[in-house]
Amino acid sequence: MSIRGGLVLLVLLAVLPSLALQVYDGVQQRRHLVADASTKASQAAAAMAQVQERITESTRLLLTALAAMPELRQLDSAVCTSLFAALLGQNPIYANIVIIDTQGDVIASGRPLVRVNLSDRKHFRDAMALKQFMTGEYIISSTSGQPVFPFALPLYDSSGALLGVLAVAVDMSSFDTAYAALRMPAGTTFGITDHKGVRLYYLPPTATNPLGSPIRGEIWQAIDSGGNQGVFLKPGSDGVRRQYAFHKLRLSPIAPAYMAFVVGVPEETILGPARQALFHNLILLAATTGLALGVAWFIGGGVIAARLDRIADTAARIGQGQRSARTGLPHGGAGIAKVAGNLDAMAELLAANDEAREHALAALRQSQERMAHITASMADWIWEIDENDCYVHLGDKVRLALGYEPAQLVGKSYYSFLAPGEEATLRPVIEAAKAERSPLIDLINWRLTVEGKRRCLMTSGVAWHDETGSFRGYRGVDKDVTERVEADRAIRASLAEKEILLKEIHHRVKNNLQIISSLLYLQSEQVKDPIALESFRVSRNRIASMALVHEEIYRSADLSHIRLDTYITDLLPKIFGQGPKDSPLDLRCILAPVTVPIEQAVPAGLAVNELLTNAHKHAFFGRENPVLTVTLAQTDDAITITIADDGPGLPTDFDLEQTGTLGMQLVLNLARQLGGSINARNDSGATFILRFPKADDTGASRS
Repeated sequence: MSIRGGLVLLVLLAVLPSLALQVYDGVQQRRHLVADASTKASQAAAAMAQVQERITESTRLLLTALAAMPELRQLDSAVCTSLFAALLGQNPIYANIVIIDTQGDVIASGRPLVRVNLSDRKHFRDAMALKQFMTGEYIISSTSGQPVFPFALPLYDSSGALLGVLAVAVDMSSFDTAYAALRMPAGTTFGITDHKGVRLYYLPPTATNPLGSPIRGEIWQAIDSGGNQGVFLKPGSDGVRRQYAFHKLRLSPIAPAYMAFVVGVPEETILGPARQALFHNLILLAATTGLALGVAWFIGGGVIAARLDRIADTAARIGQGQRSARTGLPHGGAGIAKVAGNLDAMAELLAANDEAREHALAALRQSQERMAHITASMADWIWEIDENDCYVHLGDKVRLALGYEPAQLVGKSYYSFLAPGEEATLRPVIEAAKAERSPLIDLINWRLTVEGKRRCLMTSGVAWHDETGSFRGYRGVDKDVTERVEADRAIRASLAEKEILLKEIHHRVKNNLQIISSLLYLQSEQVKDPIALESFRVSRNRIASMALVHEEIYRSADLSHIRLDTYITDLLPKIFGQGPKDSPLDLRCILAPVTVPIEQAVPAGLAVNELLTNAHKHAFFGRENPVLTVTLAQTDDAITITIADDGPGLPTDFDLEQTGTLGMQLVLNLARQLGGSINARNDSGATFILRFPKADDTGASRS
């Protein structure tokens, strides 16, 4: 497309928003006009309905007042006729007032009337049947020959006996003045229907809308099926589409509608101003568009096209590589001058970028050469695999590690030369990493060399993506760690051998301590002195407690720590399973799972042994149902062992520091060795509390 044609097209495109705005404004104006017309029609229908409501209410009051007059209850025809004539003169909206007896005969009338029977009229039948104020339907007055709408009220004598019906006929022409005051738009129609849709009143009178005939069926259907009021758009009996608004009247909220007021405004009357305004605006827009097209064709082509052609030629030369090409046009801050300035500046920038690119390419070549030197000097070999786990590149060092030439492995699977059994372990790890695009870190895997020998490699790599961000595989390095892995295996084997040896040492120490305990037991068989015999027993218990520590270590998987709660559980039978058994012991153990290093296990075990032996010796002998409570607990920084009995308790002058017994002195020294303390008190028996700091991971206490 030429520049001139482009300018014309641009003008046309610029006009489109204005055209759309005009159409949108027309639609909005149409919507507002319809809404305004609907509101005005609804207000008019409601206003006329209010007029009728006042007429209905005044008629109800009039009939009620007349029904209460004695003259009417006595059915005095002459008096009633005179009264009715006077009322009609004062109330021109009424066509006639009559009294109808129970047989339907008119016995009194405000206007001259031949004797007539009205028993077939709706208002008479309803008033007689329902005994209340009722409305009728469209009728032609027997006196005036004009359409009227009747109201009726039952008439009773003084004793309450039904005499007949008092009826009033309302002249519908009384609405002429009220409707004229509304000043509705030209062509607006106003009609009143009874409960059957029969036309009671219609303005302006037309041959297509005669009184006494039903209104158009689809219009009556919309009114009858609607609520008390509503709005709809339909063609009338004359074929003219109108916006109709209706308002229904009822004698009570639950009573059926007895009359409907309908106001119809022609659609053309509503939308005519909007259509005319839209037409004028479109004419003005077309004229403006024509003027703009002329300017674009004759002036824009001559003034702008030449400069734009020069700019286009310059851009083409720059695109062909002539970075020195310039427009030669003056530069400015707007319009073509700004475009020319930007194009010349772009040419200068491209020239500068070409120079910078040459420098960058030189730096890139140097970087690639540097990386090649680094790769050649590395002991590890680099590799690259695609998304299907096939090698696409390998470093030359793979030849030293596995004996393969790099070209031999390109295209083969990463798993193709793994040692037997390795793929089952390695593949799930790599698949999980691929799913998360996470790096491969220090994956140990065994591979087979060209000669079939096993070599251990440590693989590390990262996911790589192409310029579009798509995952393309992994890049990484493999390190030959065969010697290190084999050395690690040797160290582990040596460590396992030393652990076995250390367990054997603990086992032999335990056995030696048990031999010493057995020797003491054999020696005690020859001792008759009770005091010396007790000393032998105490010594055996002490040796047994130390042997138990070594036994716990021998049985434990951790050679540097033992479970103190397990130790106490195993120690109790060794102490209370010996000596006299005068009565069964109620042993209550509350032992938390506490682990201590061997440096704390031996002194703590000896201290617990002494305290339990002391309780066994002094608290339970000769007593029935003795109770011993052993509690083991720990906090963040301390371990507490509580041993309480329900025996006679400690002497009142008992002092741990001053006691002369070897057992208590041993407990004090052991508590100090643990860096803790030992306290004693009477609490329904003797209670000893050993508390010492908890050791850290190195075995040192935290005191």
